[in-house]
Amino acid sequence: MAFSMFARSSACTNRVFGQQLMRFATQSALAQRNAASALCVKSLAAKESKTPILDSVRSFRTSSVALSAEKPHDHSKLWVIEKATSAALVPLIPLGLLMPNKLFDSLLAILITAHSFWGLEAIAVDYVRASIFGPLIPKLAIALVWLVSIATLGGLFYVITHDVGICNAVRQLWAVRSGNKA
Repeated sequence: MAFSMFARSSACTNRVFGQQLMRFATQSALAQRNAASALCVKSLAAKESKTPILDSVRSFRTSSVALSAEKPHDHSKLWVIEKATSAALVPLIPLGLLMPNKLFDSLLAILITAHSFWGLEAIAVDYVRASIFGPLIPKLAIALVWLVSIATLGGLFYVITHDVGICNAVRQLWAVRSGNKA
């Protein structure tokens, strides 16, 4: 309480006193900062001579410019394509089942394969991490996703060209009646 009364007195509210107080605070802060930085430099120099491992760690620098060999990828365009593919499947599946033909079957084969590829790839990237499985297993997982997707697309096109087609095959599966009549 005494300090607050002193701070409100006319001697403390004087402009000259305020300037002197600011000069004293600035000088003492600079002196303390210089002394602290000098101590830090001395202590770092002492630590560096004792620990050679820290020298190599301190010299290691990373920067975004040095790390990126190419421009960053824009994944928002891929996200839009994935969502457009999913949205296109909604009307295309019933339309293909109502009017089966090679055009709808081919579109369905491509879109279903792309949709499943992106889903399987997301699973492989999210759950098969290099930090857990090492550097080889994640690459094998992505290669397996590619292999499954290529085999799926090839198999669907084989059904389209050499058999009844995808939509007709689904219609025939629905038309199968069980042999047991109770």
